[in-house]
Amino acid sequence: MLKKSLTIGVIFGVAVLLSSSLLSPVADALDWGAMNASPNISPYYIDRYGSGSLTLTVSYSAFFFQYFPVWVEINVVKSPSWLTVTPSQKTFVLQKGESRGVKVALALNQQDIEAGNLQTVEFEVTGRIILGGQVREIATGKADIQVGVNPYTQITLEIAKPIERTAPDRELTFPITVKNWGNAQTTVTLSLTDEPGKWKYIINPQQLILPPKKPGDSNPTEQVASLTLTSPHGTVISYHNNWQGIALQAVARTDGKYYVLQGDHFEVSQQDKEKITIFNGYATMLAKNKGFYVPGFDSIMLIGALAAIALMIRRKKE
Repeated sequence: MLKKSLTIGVIFGVAVLLSSSLLSPVADALDWGAMNASPNISPYYIDRYGSGSLTLTVSYSAFFFQYFPVWVEINVVKSPSWLTVTPSQKTFVLQKGESRGVKVALALNQQDIEAGNLQTVEFEVTGRIILGGQVREIATGKADIQVGVNPYTQITLEIAKPIERTAPDRELTFPITVKNWGNAQTTVTLSLTDEPGKWKYIINPQQLILPPKKPGDSNPTEQVASLTLTSPHGTVISYHNNWQGIALQAVARTDGKYYVLQGDHFEVSQQDKEKITIFNGYATMLAKNKGFYVPGFDSIMLIGALAAIALMIRRKKE
């Protein structure tokens, strides 16, 4: 008799619990399990025109017994405006204790993103029990990754007037506009590839530091240097009419680290670094030296004195 009464009491208690759960709001639902999510790589680096992918592992842990699967949904709740994040499967079904790796594609939708600036991508993974989900709640899983852009180096040189003319023993200046199209701070060193014959020259400044190009700006950052030449001349009165070709080299070095994927993590690249963070730019100019050269006053006086001495010696002999 006691056993029968106990059985009836248990059944009655379960019925009361179920009825109260069904009639109560969703906010009072039982915490029945939790979703979990974890990326296999973070931080992740993307090249200028590249893309990439990583794996987001999603699993479900039940706190109590469960026979029915959960309906899973992956949402990207935060990402930088320049990045498109696309899970290969946004919704799927998971059983208790089961996990699934979901590929997540990463692609740049905007160029000129400054290198080395890590930003966060956040995921939320929600789960809903297919049967009886109104009274049993699944805790949302969260995960985040850091995403950055690798540096690239690109400069251009512009000479407004690459052909100039001058006279002997005169200064001639070529303004040189150096433009940085890269996405990192860049140091540019200017030099001539060959000595320009008997012309003297000076480059000022010889080294420039340019900030990165701003995202979305069609105009790159730029600075102006100058190449000043002094045309050759003889030691006596003479006539000159010749051209001199000049080749300018600009070596650009990006002040940033380039990362490559090694297994399940990124490392600073030690191979082909010269090809990645260094860029060589060139410009050519022509300078013409044309005209008579007349020595200065001191030279004329010296020549005159020597001529007078020679004349006096000649008269004495006569």
